[in-house]
Amino acid sequence: MSDEAYNTRLEEKRVRRMRNLLNMNRIFAAAIFIAGVGLVISSIDRSVWNFQSFWYGVKFFVFLFELLFLLIGYGIAYALGYGDPGAVAVMVSIHTAIFGGSDTVLGIPIEELITNPLQLPQQQNIWDAIYAFFIMISLIVAIIAGFGFLRDCNPALSAVSFFALNIVIGLASLNNKLLISLDFSSGSITSMIFSRLVITAFLIYFYLELSFQASYIYNVIGPNIQRHKRISSNIRRLKTFKMPIAEAPKPAEEDEESEETTGKIMVKGKNTSASRLKVTTAFSRIRGMVGKKLFKISAEEDWDKMNNRLKGFYEQIEENDPLISVSLSASANTPSITRLILIITTGTIFRMAILILLSWLALNPIPILTFLNMPDSIIASAEAGQPEMIMLVLAPLSVVFLLIGLIVQFIQRRITKRMGKVSQGRVIHPITKEKEEKRRRGRRRRREPQRDSQ
Repeated sequence: MSDEAYNTRLEEKRVRRMRNLLNMNRIFAAAIFIAGVGLVISSIDRSVWNFQSFWYGVKFFVFLFELLFLLIGYGIAYALGYGDPGAVAVMVSIHTAIFGGSDTVLGIPIEELITNPLQLPQQQNIWDAIYAFFIMISLIVAIIAGFGFLRDCNPALSAVSFFALNIVIGLASLNNKLLISLDFSSGSITSMIFSRLVITAFLIYFYLELSFQASYIYNVIGPNIQRHKRISSNIRRLKTFKMPIAEAPKPAEEDEESEETTGKIMVKGKNTSASRLKVTTAFSRIRGMVGKKLFKISAEEDWDKMNNRLKGFYEQIEENDPLISVSLSASANTPSITRLILIITTGTIFRMAILILLSWLALNPIPILTFLNMPDSIIASAEAGQPEMIMLVLAPLSVVFLLIGLIVQFIQRRITKRMGKVSQGRVIHPITKEKEEKRRRGRRRRREPQRDSQ
């Protein structure tokens, strides 16, 4: 097997591994998302998952539109001088012509609704229907956004899915339809971790974490894969290009032309340091060819000869640098698969551990109060386990991490500025004529006192 085929196979294998890593992350995120959605659905009372309640909620919002329409029309008719009975009769006739009846979508007569617009329907509990409507809508939005992320790897869609699932749990809790206990008074971190609410919440968060990691991998690997496909196909077409028989150049002319083309780059029979410049030269030459072909197309140009010269140029570069295809596709600049897996795994485990610890400290503030040497009257009080005390503990923790992030960001900016100044100081800038004249004048002035002293 030649070096060219071996290197090409290694590059193809690396691209395949990168694509497999991205697909595995997507599949894992999809499995976590499906498990989280299943736990959310099973944690809510079955009475919520009733299509009649959903449909009743839809009709209620149509009823609100009808109410607004009737009140505005009644006010306009009353202002035009129809009087109270006349305005009601006008709205009844208009409603009948538009909606096909004198009753609203919820069965309330128009006359009763106009005279008493604040009355609510009594057919069933309207608040349960409204909660069920918003819970189902939020769940549908979460599912659509979740599967949309799996298709496009857009982190905004995963964030929408994450917040929609949390809204579902919050609405169910407000309507007393949540089947999960919200009591964490046991004080044990193991009991908190293995509680159903925490498992559900952490599955949802874990899906968000994996989705962000998948988006990172997609942004790092995706352009590389597309670039590899595009450049590899172009190189393959260039290698298989053949001159038409009628227009094939003579061997002597071709050799002379190839020597003129590559004379500035290499010397025949010698592998010198000039071969290091071949990648840069290849980039500039190919860019020039493509630019000329795309933007300066002329009927007089012979593209077959140009492609043939480019093919010969590429083959001569490939003889001294078998990895030229890898350099052109920039596959070597992509981080390794092992490094990506290590970064994703360690970062996810660290953030999950910190989140579990902070959640336990926020839900059980007594250890922190004891560590801060608070009086026993505060530690043993009933308010120590209340949400207000939890917020008093959680707020300083969030501020501390915010300050740490700001300090790290400030240090990074200072280091970046210093490195930029150092790198700028090492750059050799061209000397203008004015600067050269100033230097010469300074040298002359220094020499004149020395001559006078002599």
